[in-house]
Amino acid sequence: MTQTAAQAGRPRTRRAPRRLPYLVRQLGTLVVTLFAITVVIFGLTAIAGDPARDILGQYATDAQVTAFQQIHGLDKPVVVRYLDWLGGLFRGDLGISYQSNGPVWDVISPRLGPSVVLVLFSWLLTVVVAVPIGLYSGVRLRGRRDASLTFLTLIVAAFPEFVLGLILAIVLGIWLAWLPVDSTAVSAGGLFDSPTAYVLPGITIALGTVPYIIRLMRANAREVASETYVRAAVLRGVTEPSLSLRHILPNAAPPVVTALGLQFAGLIGGVVVAETLFGFPGMGQLLAQSAASRDAPVVEALALMIGALFVIANLAADAIVVYVTPKLRDAVR
Repeated sequence: MTQTAAQAGRPRTRRAPRRLPYLVRQLGTLVVTLFAITVVIFGLTAIAGDPARDILGQYATDAQVTAFQQIHGLDKPVVVRYLDWLGGLFRGDLGISYQSNGPVWDVISPRLGPSVVLVLFSWLLTVVVAVPIGLYSGVRLRGRRDASLTFLTLIVAAFPEFVLGLILAIVLGIWLAWLPVDSTAVSAGGLFDSPTAYVLPGITIALGTVPYIIRLMRANAREVASETYVRAAVLRGVTEPSLSLRHILPNAAPPVVTALGLQFAGLIGGVVVAETLFGFPGMGQLLAQSAASRDAPVVEALALMIGALFVIANLAADAIVVYVTPKLRDAVR
């Protein structure tokens, strides 16, 4: 009886609920986020109103407007139209363009390749420019030169992308005539038939992230340079290039690699401004043109693709951070 009473009075210990694997949780987050994106995108285009009159023109008859609405399903309730659009996405059907009267995928597919190449070029440019400058600044620059570099990065970071693009176009494209201001030559041939057409829009997009990566690399390099093992390497007579590349860079790089992964997602959002500014025939320019012409199916498909790429890039960067950081990797198990 005593033992039973003691057992009865003993508080029961509850086992902690078993957590889902990290990748499963990330996948669930991806699905929920993409669903929310579809609701927002379709809701915004529905709020914009009926595009039939704008597309057909002011001289279109009521019968023509009614026929247009019936062909494109605009006479149905908003909820029914959303469910039809969502069902089409699961079947791989992005809908019919209002302007071309053809499949939306046929309108988007020629623009996809140039935009992907442009984003990759901008990201690589960020790595090649920002990491060496940040490392050099953290290891060697002091005093006025270091302050000047910091001030310059702050100035560049303060300018909007379209202002940076205009400055680059005026200086490099018009005054010096080094690079073409008009990037429409990309559409005249293959992806790499006019490589110079990628340069100005690529630099414009990269400048949105370069200042941040420089400052981050500089701070990490300076912190690592003050460590005891680095000072010991200096006392052993290790040369400065070897000290920077073999001792400081490998230990200062992990946070920068993480930031570069996260910044890749940010570059996707920059293509709209840069492509529109330089006439680059990519997804960003098509999105701006389709929004101006009220071509809702193309706008919805492009916004969904850009949003999905942004979310996937962010989640992939988070996953990389977790699995390369031992503490975080143990915490999510």
